[in-house]
Amino acid sequence: MSLEEKRDIDRITPVPSSASSTKPQTATYNSNNSLSGLDNLQVLPKILQEGVIFVACGPAVLLQAAHPGLNTASSASSNLTDDLTSYLHAALSYIACLVLGSKDEKQALLARLGLGQPPLQSSLKVTSPTSQLWLVATIYATAADFYQRIYGAFDYRTAEAAYDEFALVLRYLSPTVLPSASAGDQSLSQVSWPSTRAEFWKYWDAELSKLVVSAAAHDVASELQKRDLPRGVGLTKPVLRAITIEMLPEHIRDGYGAKSTFMTRQLYATAIGLLRPVYPCLPKGWRSGPASYYLEEVRKEIK
Repeated sequence: MSLEEKRDIDRITPVPSSASSTKPQTATYNSNNSLSGLDNLQVLPKILQEGVIFVACGPAVLLQAAHPGLNTASSASSNLTDDLTSYLHAALSYIACLVLGSKDEKQALLARLGLGQPPLQSSLKVTSPTSQLWLVATIYATAADFYQRIYGAFDYRTAEAAYDEFALVLRYLSPTVLPSASAGDQSLSQVSWPSTRAEFWKYWDAELSKLVVSAAAHDVASELQKRDLPRGVGLTKPVLRAITIEMLPEHIRDGYGAKSTFMTRQLYATAIGLLRPVYPCLPKGWRSGPASYYLEEVRKEIK
């Protein structure tokens, strides 16, 4: 099932675009950077500690590259692949810090961001709030989607809580990661983070229809395929590629020339079939390795 197929309202990703929300978003944010809201996260830490969700980074980058406001964002002296991956690296590191870090680490990060001195530099220069919002949306959608492919669908309340907690974290990271309306720009009111999960998927469906796989986006896909992966992860490249193909909406993967074939479907089915029973049984320290890596990236810069 690809990211455009949303059939069950009790899941994070597969929620019908026409569904109405029965619960308003309850997340609150203190402009003085009080950490009280972050002390009560219940669902997001459990999701983020499962390193398997980072398999979704591939689909996320390709969805980002196909956005009209992003596939022309790089200057002649930069590279879109590097720009998007550096942004993703920084965003995931900040999210990991606010969700899994200590109180002192969270305060140190927010202090740096408040001074306009982000500890991790992203080469991506996005001036459009619409494009910036899409960057964040792909992180939520792909991670939520892949988590459920392994662990099964959340019940309705858990799904709502996960969305609200993610929205709260994003508000702490505004405007570094999420567009901020604090500057009084009326146009930003049209691109703020959707207040409910149902509204998010309406937004998602609308944005999917606007994506265009340009020559620059094709270059991103080609460069990602050629890049070396750490240690033994490189051996799983064919499987990761199959998972990416099967996760992408059909018109997007067709645009990339990445057809869903018998082989990709078999690789995907085999990988998911093995991960579902085996992955949850692995030691917690091993499963949380990727999240720990992103958290450590921030720690090194805020000492």
